[in-house]
Amino acid sequence: MSEEDNHSGERVEAHKDKTITIRKDDLWRYSTFVLVAVVVIGAFIMLSGGNVGSGTGSVVAPTGDVEDMSAFLSNQDIYPSVGPENAENVVIEFADFQCPYCTLTTGLPAWTEGFKAQYGDLVGVAAEVKAAAERGELRFIYVPWAFLGEESNSATEAALCANEQGKFWEMHDAIFLASTGPEEHTGKYSVENLKIIAAGVTGLDTTAFNSCFEGGDYTSALSKISSDVRAVGVTGTPAFKVNGKTVSPSWPAIQAALK
Repeated sequence: MSEEDNHSGERVEAHKDKTITIRKDDLWRYSTFVLVAVVVIGAFIMLSGGNVGSGTGSVVAPTGDVEDMSAFLSNQDIYPSVGPENAENVVIEFADFQCPYCTLTTGLPAWTEGFKAQYGDLVGVAAEVKAAAERGELRFIYVPWAFLGEESNSATEAALCANEQGKFWEMHDAIFLASTGPEEHTGKYSVENLKIIAAGVTGLDTTAFNSCFEGGDYTSALSKISSDVRAVGVTGTPAFKVNGKTVSPSWPAIQAALK
């Protein structure tokens, strides 16, 4: 893999031992999350170089603070949800489509299977939450926060254009399934490639989608999302909040936080 500097976003490299590492010169833009390590299933440890919860891209550590989530509860144009709107429990995921750890939470691409031993409960946690929402047990809100650069912006806009047709989750899955590994800024989420991805989404009107996407209908929404995210103390992805409280990105931790 190239060792050249990439100042438009961090470089994540996949090695033969299946360890994801982050280039030191870009660590300020992106640090990792809490990993399973303690007790039977383990607890999560921070890989942010000691600056937990600080700097763009670092994941917020679990706290007892409860944030006001009202900005995300009623605007399904940019914050799609699954599950009853009046559910007692609300789980919110903050994710970037390019973020390799966010990809792990979906468990969708085949390559994520190879990281289960290393990242434990992180792999597939979002799928567990979504399944619970589909069973009516909670409401799951997805916040597509693009902060890793141009391809993240484009992927978010594409997903929101699909959302206009009620196809957000289908496009969400298709985007993540297009990931071939834990690298960013490879061109896989270029405008043209996202159109190809959209064309494969069953039932999506591609003419209407392309009009929305090419017209930049959701470009201004990116700033709104970023502002809302930072207002609740989230500084990196993936991050999960249960009823306004930040929790570790694992299904057992999320279950423990439910009412």
